[in-house]
Amino acid sequence: MTDPSEARPAPSLVRTGTEFAELDRLIFEEENWWALPVAEQAALRHRFVAAAVEHHLEHNADYRRFAEARGFTLADLDEPAGLARVPQFPTRMFKRAEIRSVPAQDCDVFKSSGTSGTRSMVWRDEPSLERLAGSLHPEGDIWRTLYGDIDLDDDGMMIHLGPGRREADGVWISYIMTLVEMFASTTSYVRDGVLHLKDAVRDLESALAEGRFVCVAGPPVFVAELLRHMAENSVKTAAGDRMAVITGGGWKKSESTRLDPDELRALAMDTFGLADASQVRDVFNQVELNTAFIECEHHRKHVPPWVEVIVRDPRDLAPLPTGESGLMSYLDPTARSYPCFLLAEDFGSAVTGGCPCGRGGTTVEIHRRMKASSHHGCALRLAETVRTD
Repeated sequence: MTDPSEARPAPSLVRTGTEFAELDRLIFEEENWWALPVAEQAALRHRFVAAAVEHHLEHNADYRRFAEARGFTLADLDEPAGLARVPQFPTRMFKRAEIRSVPAQDCDVFKSSGTSGTRSMVWRDEPSLERLAGSLHPEGDIWRTLYGDIDLDDDGMMIHLGPGRREADGVWISYIMTLVEMFASTTSYVRDGVLHLKDAVRDLESALAEGRFVCVAGPPVFVAELLRHMAENSVKTAAGDRMAVITGGGWKKSESTRLDPDELRALAMDTFGLADASQVRDVFNQVELNTAFIECEHHRKHVPPWVEVIVRDPRDLAPLPTGESGLMSYLDPTARSYPCFLLAEDFGSAVTGGCPCGRGGTTVEIHRRMKASSHHGCALRLAETVRTD
């Protein structure tokens, strides 16, 4: 791939930085994204994505050539239906090429590992990282249904079943999970490649005894390891409504080693003595995507209003009707440093409206990875390289 400095200026259109300022206002200042009417969410999405496409066509010569080869022009985005025609990079492109719309010196590199040894390398600058962090929405309504009016800074403790940022070495799931520091005082329990389960259990019990709200956060495989360790040592707690469990990352490598979310929730409820299954939530993200999708109290993953989700027929990539299963693809305007217009390797479905929690907009369900993909995601790769004490 060529350097972004080779990109030639595109003709100036009516769109300006106004859309990005409005996007930032939505991310960082709006209390409840999903209270916006569905039609307003769709209109905002059209404007934000169109502005992002224009930005990357101007600043990324490779993306511009990719679009030109497909006969795409900005005129295709005059109507919202044109979003389905935006050229999308297959996520495996990030394993094969350096994809940037800004100079390398302005970015940090984040990576994911697969069992074949290939890595997705994603270049993020400061605005892109700030928007990603903002998508976790720690003060938002969707989290307040989990911890209510508790001041987590003063009365909470975050038990992070993963490495701290210094040990993360740019691995994406480790970075994402360290952002839980935005919620409460955090201790990481993977040190020098070892997951210290005994220490995690000791601190968990101590914090509950002090009356603090405890959140256990980590990849599903590590949460399962903690639950297994507690069962083997006949340890249970009675946390009631003073605890939450947040998972993030891959749920299975193969059908024989899959983790079932319902079973993990039930085991967590029993082992921790939780009051309700809604206290166990999952967050969806992948290294190439610059927005996190947060699970509500009914275990549906809500897409923030700026991301366009298109489920495509794997045979011809045509958009599928709502609710049908197909290849997931995303148009995410929050990444300034690279075109976050992605054709993923997951099968899933998307539905607009109808969530029992009452929030408007789109929810997604990820069903499985493509069978041809050897990429297991960095959470599962992390589990292969970390030992337990």
